[in-house]
Amino acid sequence: MSPWWSAMGPLAWPLALCSLLALALILQRLSVFMRLQPLSNAAAQAAVGACRTCDREHCKGRARGWRYGLALLLKHSALPPEQREELLGCWLLEERQRLNQQLRLLQLLGVLAPMLGLLGTVLGMLEMFASIAQQNSPVTPALLADGLWQALYTTVWGLLIAIPALAAGQGFALWAERYLEGVQALLNRCQLALGGLELELPSSARTAQWALS
Repeated sequence: MSPWWSAMGPLAWPLALCSLLALALILQRLSVFMRLQPLSNAAAQAAVGACRTCDREHCKGRARGWRYGLALLLKHSALPPEQREELLGCWLLEERQRLNQQLRLLQLLGVLAPMLGLLGTVLGMLEMFASIAQQNSPVTPALLADGLWQALYTTVWGLLIAIPALAAGQGFALWAERYLEGVQALLNRCQLALGGLELELPSSARTAQWALS
């Protein structure tokens, strides 16, 4: 068994489990976000044009991501605007839940891992001082440094797990919020287009709002 694994003591397996869970969650969430369809300016203008003409074939065979919300809007274009808004609101809520799924667990691991590391360090220091108390020979700085070096192993590994987990959790949450804001803005414009209205924005503003690739 490796010396660093032995140095972590009884907290080695819980920290290893946290690291594996965090890695699996990060990879799983990354695969979900990488499959999001980009919401480019050209695609948004095409979507508004399809709503202006009530072209229900626009999203045929491509109803994934934000295009699924657009397909719902076109499919129920005959409904009153209030009912269409309720329909899109329910879909956006489900989409937000899908994108934010498992993010709280990832953030929980980011908080739990350093606490486990700190616990392992405290246990290691207790064991170190207990062994020092049983010695009759003088305590040298080298002996203290060796014991502290081993005790701090768990804190280091806890932080190495926590930093990527917390960064990924916050990053995915911001990614999801930015994406959903762009989708909601587009669907609002499509709602106006179905009613015969259209909100014109400067090209620079449209690019900043919809360039979510």
